[in-house]
Amino acid sequence: MGRTILIDNDALLKLARYGLLDEAVAILGCVSTNVCVLATAKYSLFPVKDRLRFCKEEESASRLEGFFRTSNLLNVQSADPDLLDELTSVPNIDAGEALLFAVGATNRNSLVITGDKRSLIALCSNDSVAQVSNLLVGRVVSMEVLFSHLVEYQFNHAQECVRSKPDADKALQIIFGVTAPASLESVREGLASYINHLRTVTGALLYTSF
Repeated sequence: MGRTILIDNDALLKLARYGLLDEAVAILGCVSTNVCVLATAKYSLFPVKDRLRFCKEEESASRLEGFFRTSNLLNVQSADPDLLDELTSVPNIDAGEALLFAVGATNRNSLVITGDKRSLIALCSNDSVAQVSNLLVGRVVSMEVLFSHLVEYQFNHAQECVRSKPDADKALQIIFGVTAPASLESVREGLASYINHLRTVTGALLYTSF
């Protein structure tokens, strides 16, 4: 059985807007049919009264809808109920992140992609869920970690995608260049700075290798 990727709504939305969903999945050694999204993701990211509220443009919405058609859905039945209860009781870990962490903790051949840094800090600073953070060591992919891998294989393309959607992620916008494209070395340094800071509060949680 191949590797499974569990991805949160924040990362899904940003990667769809950048047009980098397929590349992100591939660079982590996976295919879209082995990606799991929250069962509520479609409804959260496509509000009935304003379909483009989060996607902003039809092109991004179409990418995301296409991705949903090939991915798998996670619901509360997918997780260990005890782990899920422990996680949902921790401040700054919302229901969606709790479900991803709970499923990821018991699936050793999975990676969790998340854009929610507050949840990662909460996961690593509460003794009540230390079991979960220990089980996830080395298997959590923040957006900066993901882009640190993307730039090594397709720097120019990744930079163009990020700079074309400056409102999608302010940190990435700054790293890749606001008024002018940043150099590869500058981007590497910028990503490393964010990653190292996150490592100081999450220990060995973050993914480190291909």
